[in-house]
Amino acid sequence: MPLDFSNSYALREKINEHSRSANLALYAEAQERGLSFSELLEELDPTPRRPDGALDSPLDAFERQLYLAGIVTSGRNATTLEHFLTGAGLILAPEYVSRELHRGYRMVQDPAELVAAAVPERGPSVKPIYIKTDSAKKPFARRSETASYPVVKLVYREKDAAMVDRGRQFDFSYRVLKNQKLAEFRVFLNWIGAELAFDEITEIYNIAINGDGASPAPANSFNGTAGTFGYSDLTHLALSFGGPARMTHLLGTKADIEKILNIPEFQDPQAFQGLQSFHQSGDYRSFLPVNTKLVVCPGAVATKFAALDHRFAIRESVAQPLLIEAEKVISQKLESAVISKESVYTIMVDDAVAVSDY
Repeated sequence: MPLDFSNSYALREKINEHSRSANLALYAEAQERGLSFSELLEELDPTPRRPDGALDSPLDAFERQLYLAGIVTSGRNATTLEHFLTGAGLILAPEYVSRELHRGYRMVQDPAELVAAAVPERGPSVKPIYIKTDSAKKPFARRSETASYPVVKLVYREKDAAMVDRGRQFDFSYRVLKNQKLAEFRVFLNWIGAELAFDEITEIYNIAINGDGASPAPANSFNGTAGTFGYSDLTHLALSFGGPARMTHLLGTKADIEKILNIPEFQDPQAFQGLQSFHQSGDYRSFLPVNTKLVVCPGAVATKFAALDHRFAIRESVAQPLLIEAEKVISQKLESAVISKESVYTIMVDDAVAVSDY
């Protein structure tokens, strides 16, 4: 299907005009309305979509503006950063940086995979809610003349949880950057995005093993031989979850994840078919012992696993999504721009988190 640029040409005139004057009004409008720059462009120049909501075009609204501005992001003819930051597509640069950071954020281990719900919030703190399951664990949810139904309560934690501001500051020299082609520069942006993701994974790990400041730390489920972790310890951890929760993700240090990979029971490809997928892909994340995804967490504590059910365990309250300082990308050519996010993770269901400290 040929691309339709009828709306894109009109939008290009506005992009060119704003680029000539370094006018960031579109970014200000997007932020005021709680949109990304790309989402705002989609309103101004909608991309055709299939019935399921997926894009029915090889380029979205932002990518069409890159194309019309002559910005090439990959291949041997990729645009240099200097051309990008001095040309007709100047105001597209902050969103390009942001999109590549987001791409890297999701590239290695997306923290969103570990989150049951992400909720926008305002203010410096939130009062977490959780399911109080003690009364609901009574057997037989059937009412009789002598007994009532088990009660499931949704209540507030006693303590508030403070928002956490985390990010990275660019400390680049434009003299070094300006001749870099976007095909190369995007690699560095992807790496920085992946580092930001690991920051959040470490935070999720920390609240899983220590509690979130409003909920208590889970008890240690390990009951094996201290200093060793084998198949029986893994299955015991998997069965330590309460209610309908199960272990879907296991977080630990690289050395501890390696220990899981080397458990003797998983070395026979006839007995454990997941080994074949691991050998074919070389990606430890394709290895699913007891149907659990393994997550290397750079900030994890040695010999201490955090396990969770991503469907029930973690709530993310977001005061500010991952944003780049657009004005500094343009005015200071990335030399001191900051990419940051303000949010806090809390526990929604205590029974959906477990710890094994061996």
